[in-house]
Amino acid sequence: MRRTLAVSLGTAVAFAAFMPAGQASTGARIHVVKPGHSIQKAVNKARHGDVIQLKAGRYDGGVLVRKPLTIRGAGNRTVLRPGRKDYCAKVRQPGMGICVVGRAGHPVRNVTVKKLSVQYFKETGVLGLHTDRLTVEHVLAKKNGEYGIAEFNSTRGRFVHNWVQHSGEHAGLYVGDVANAHGTVVAENHASGNAMGLLIRHARNVKVYGNTFVGNCAGVLLVDDGRPGGQGHNALWKNKISKNNRNCRPYGPVPALKGTGILLFGGDHNSIKKNEVTYNRGRLPYSGGIVLFRGVPPQNRPARHNVVEANRVLGNAPYDLVDRSGSRTNKFRANHCRTSKPRGLC
Repeated sequence: MRRTLAVSLGTAVAFAAFMPAGQASTGARIHVVKPGHSIQKAVNKARHGDVIQLKAGRYDGGVLVRKPLTIRGAGNRTVLRPGRKDYCAKVRQPGMGICVVGRAGHPVRNVTVKKLSVQYFKETGVLGLHTDRLTVEHVLAKKNGEYGIAEFNSTRGRFVHNWVQHSGEHAGLYVGDVANAHGTVVAENHASGNAMGLLIRHARNVKVYGNTFVGNCAGVLLVDDGRPGGQGHNALWKNKISKNNRNCRPYGPVPALKGTGILLFGGDHNSIKKNEVTYNRGRLPYSGGIVLFRGVPPQNRPARHNVVEANRVLGNAPYDLVDRSGSRTNKFRANHCRTSKPRGLC
């Protein structure tokens, strides 16, 4: 699966009126940016820990962040779309709405993006690359070309309470390319109309709970792409994964997808518990409720030592549970389901 890595001078700067010297109680300054003005200018001026407050309205995206700060909008009425200047292109990440970019061994820490919408970007709505404790919350990511919200080579992220819709080629939410994510959390999000609701690839120690994945081609994919370290020790629990029955044709290394709830391509020591996986229906090799397959060619490593337990898996086709993992070490326990291949998994 392909890795996607490849304004006016009148910016208003204001401070909370109730604080002396224009500072919040924590010492952070609040920079207020009005519609049509440059977010990037405020980011450049901000000190570590400052807040960029965006009013409701439309703004140019392509915003590059390389310091700890908060970008906070007024909800879905604060909209970032492609504009005249793409500052993310300066760090070889063109086509992003907001890009938080560090470098290997020197992550950008403690950035928060919240209460805004990123729409129609060629690549990704909000991107983290070499970040630590990146928080993205209450963001609407809509009709972006590759990913809605994604982090690469990053640790301890928090993607919570976001809506991700109609990401074009890949996934609404993505976590990957890190040996140990140190507990990155993907929680209480809603993903629909994407190729994949959530893709975790070549990553370990990610926590996924309380999300809704509905109306995608596939709900959740955990992928061992054959690189050293693999994928594993990820936990999925109490997610609702239903009717992911869109038809996605193959694209590059991504296979055709339709009617898949949770799919493991290889991986080890993953925990899949107490999820509701219903009415994911298709006729492709990967279709079904919860499906375990070998990893990506040419290594084709077995999916092993995974636990699938206490899930409600009903109404999926061709089967509720499928084990084509290439290993006998996986445990299927106490699942409420009716059909499986091989028989006896329910």
